[in-house]
Formats: sequence, structure tokens, C-alpha cells
Amino acid sequence: MPTPQGIQRVHDFLLQDQSTKLLPKERVRFCRRHRIDKYKPRTVMYNENRKKAHYGNVQICGSIWACPVCAKQITEKRRQELKTGLEKWKSSHEGAVYLLTLTFSHSKDQPLKFLLEGLRKAMKRFYETTKVQAIFKKLGIKYKIKGLEVTFGANGWHPHHHVLLLASHHDLLFKNYASELTELWIKACVKSGLNAPSMQHGLDLRNGYYAEQYVSKWGIEDEITKGNIKKGRNGSYSPFDLLQLSITEEIVHGRSAAKLFQEFAISMKGARQLEWGRGLRNFLEMAQEKSDQELAEETDKASITLTPVEDLIFHLLCKFQKRHEYLDAVQQDYENGCFGNGSAERLIQQIAQREIKELQNAY
Repeated sequence: MPTPQGIQRVHDFLLQDQSTKLLPKERVRFCRRHRIDKYKPRTVMYNENRKKAHYGNVQICGSIWACPVCAKQITEKRRQELKTGLEKWKSSHEGAVYLLTLTFSHSKDQPLKFLLEGLRKAMKRFYETTKVQAIFKKLGIKYKIKGLEVTFGANGWHPHHHVLLLASHHDLLFKNYASELTELWIKACVKSGLNAPSMQHGLDLRNGYYAEQYVSKWGIEDEITKGNIKKGRNGSYSPFDLLQLSITEEIVHGRSAAKLFQEFAISMKGARQLEWGRGLRNFLEMAQEKSDQELAEETDKASITLTPVEDLIFHLLCKFQKRHEYLDAVQQDYENGCFGNGSAERLIQQIAQREIKELQNAY
């Protein structure tokens, strides 16, 4: 019976296969498939720290938006960094943390790219407003950490920011500033070409408890690690929900799930999921921030090589969507001491027989 880890890997790789079909011109199509060095074979490697096998000498796309395999690895490392940073802030400087959520109204006919550009302008206007700066000063806000999330629902695309506000002291009356900040946020949205958010839902300011709850699920949440469809509130879907639904050509709120995911991946290209305030990492004495690409490629550094994978074998593993099963099989054989004469060899024989049958049926 597959382990929970194995089930997650099946889901990740199958979703990645679907992403390559929908995005044939993007880097995800090469991810963990094409070789880095064409003169060397692909390999199966084993990370001793994580106790997990993975492919070596394969390109890695590092796309947090288009690749479920890379996204899972990147977001987990960013989450760990974020927790470390907040713990340092609260313990070393006796500081407070607030969670600011900024949203706006939108409709089904508005493209995601248009909404993202409007959101960028609104955020800039909001932070540069003199009154906002004065309120932040009263709250003792010293730094910000900004996270970007996107969902799709009955009213179309819903891009929004969750912002962690790091303050120098605790202000138990922080809620008193919410109404004024909301009015200022509404003005910033309207001036930026966005539909005005409501006073009730446009801005939400919460204390450190809610901030910590948010951090515990930062980023692309559980949807990327589970095989089931996990809907957001009010029938909304995460981007990887849409990717999974596209496999069975589902329609989501009147639109093709496949088309929606394509729009999302293209619109989000180059966007940052998590942004630390300028100077914050230095202040907390944290290492220089790594790029998504660097985080996605880190696994190889603590790994040993188990076995080469011939081109024909790898081609068949891709064709029959068995890349994940082969990794699990090689890993189990290595850990059980039957490497080279176990489940990995049987899997190769099975896919070879399937290929022979298909060739025979073709004639």
C-alpha cells in the first residue's frame, strides 16, 4: 500500500504532467524530464536528510505558479523561513505582528492580468498615502512581509494580498484604525481603476494570533499535497484545483478549468509569492534570500546517486506516467536492501511489456 508521502508524489507528478500539456511553451514542460548535461544519463538520487528519492541530471523549472512539484518544495522552504523570521522578531525585539488582508471587488469579465496590475497600483498608492503612513507610525510598524494569493470563484478572479505588519510594540487598540484604513484602501482601489471594495470586506486587520494562524498555512496550502479537490469559501478554487479539474475537462463557474489555469500561469509569470520588507532580513540577521529557482534545486546538494536511468526507460516512464512510481520503487529497494532486484526492476518489465503490446497492436 502506498505511503502518504507516495500518494502525495503521485498527485504532484500527475498534476505536473497536466501542466505540461496546458503550457507547452513554458519551462514546466522540461521540468524533471529533460537532461541538464546531454552527455550524461539521468539518475535516481537519494536525499539522506529527507529520506526521499528524486531524479538527477534533469532540468528544474522553479515555477511556483505553473509547476506543482516545484511549488510544493519552494513554498515549504519559504514557510520555514517565515516562521523563523517571526520568531526572531517577537523574541529578540519584543515586537508585535499584525495581519492585514487587502481585497477588492471584481467581476467574471475582468482578466486576471488587468486585476493584478490594478492591485499593484492600488497597493503602491495605499502605502504612499500620508494618512496610512501616520497610522502605521502610531502602530509602530517597522517592516512588512507581503504574500500574494489568487483564487477563482463565482465573481471571477480574486487576487489579494496578505501582509504581515511587524511592529515595535503592542497596541491593544489597533482595531480602532481599521475603518479609516479601509476608507483609504477604497480610495486607492478606485484611483487605480479597480472596482471599489466594501467597507465590510475590503480590508481586515487582525492581531498576532491570526497572523500566526495564517503563517501556518502560508502559500499554496493543502491543495497541492492532496489528491482530493479542496474548495475555498463560497465555491472558490485554488489554481491547482483548476489544474486538477482540467484533467477531466471540467467547467468552473461557466468557464473551462483548463483555460482558467492557462490564464493564471501566463498572468502570474515572474510574480513573487512572498516579499520581505527592505532591510528586514539583515535586521533579523537572516541569510540572503534565495530565488525560487535556487530553492527548487537545493535537494541535489545533500543527495547520493543510486542508479542511472536509460533514455528508453525514462521515455516509457513518462509515456505511461510512471515517473513517480519508479522513484518510489527505487527508494524502497534501496531502503530494503534489495536494490537492483526488486520492485523497480518489475516496474520496468511491466512498462516494457505494455510498450510491446502497443507496438504489436499497431501492426
